[in-house]
Amino acid sequence: MVYLVALKHTPNVPDLVHQKLPFADYERRVVTEGVMMFAKLKKNLAFYLIKAREFSFAFLMIALFLFGVFAIITVFTYSLASPQNARANGAWGDFVGGTLNPILTFLSFFGVLISIYLQRLELSLSRAELKRSANALEKQLDSIDSQNFESAFFQMLNTHSAIVGAIDLHNEGSGVETKGRDCFRVFYTRLNKIFRENETKGRGKYESDRIVKLSFFTFWKAHQLELGHYYRFLYNVFRFIDENPASKQYHAKILRAQLSDQELLLLFYNCISEQGSNFVKYAIKYELFDNLPTVRLLDQSHSVLIDRAAFGNNPMHHPKNARKSF
Repeated sequence: MVYLVALKHTPNVPDLVHQKLPFADYERRVVTEGVMMFAKLKKNLAFYLIKAREFSFAFLMIALFLFGVFAIITVFTYSLASPQNARANGAWGDFVGGTLNPILTFLSFFGVLISIYLQRLELSLSRAELKRSANALEKQLDSIDSQNFESAFFQMLNTHSAIVGAIDLHNEGSGVETKGRDCFRVFYTRLNKIFRENETKGRGKYESDRIVKLSFFTFWKAHQLELGHYYRFLYNVFRFIDENPASKQYHAKILRAQLSDQELLLLFYNCISEQGSNFVKYAIKYELFDNLPTVRLLDQSHSVLIDRAAFGNNPMHHPKNARKSF
């Protein structure tokens, strides 16, 4: 029999994969409002600091002006009121100079202290505002990275669904056509047939694990054309999830939910074969077979051929040596 593979119209992925994260819009709004709030705070802070500096400068100038006016009035009044006192102007000038100089020096020093205080206040507030702005920017960048990952991940789910939907099997002998996900039911039936034949021939000669691995190898050679792209892409989706710092288990569960029972059964035997040796680490890490119906394995004893962690909390995982009949 000859089996042909043809492409067909890409089906839609279940609505689940088009859902957005529930907090994405909320996080984006919070970040935007935070940035606007910090910008407004910075503007108000700059305004008040400018006003404080203007007040400090005005205070110093007014004080100097008043002391100058007071000194001039005092000198003229003292000199004109009593000419005899004119001779004492020199001594009085020394007195006034000796008195005003410390006062003016103090006022200048006070003005410098005010300027230093305002500069330190401005620097402290600027640092705090810059720190908050940096934190807001970091959150915004994290949100953008998360959105980019989400977009790429769900696009990969679309592609996975397209790959599954593109599989068409045509049996020229019977004229039966099988399309999309139903092909995996046919694949698993054929694997079961190969395994039963090899088991009958190898009983008493080979171990059970060797028989099942040889059976999958035979099956793989016959259907590599149909399944090669499927396995390679699925492996790369898990690798994409694993290399991203986002919530890995959450996205792995979404991907796992897209797989039918027949897909999981074939993935199980792919993982215990040489062809799927690189896939095992992801199957274990992300509990790929948490929903695998182990009663439908070629033999329930095969469940011990892979690490128990790959089954997660699977309630149907009960390794037995009893064989299931088909």
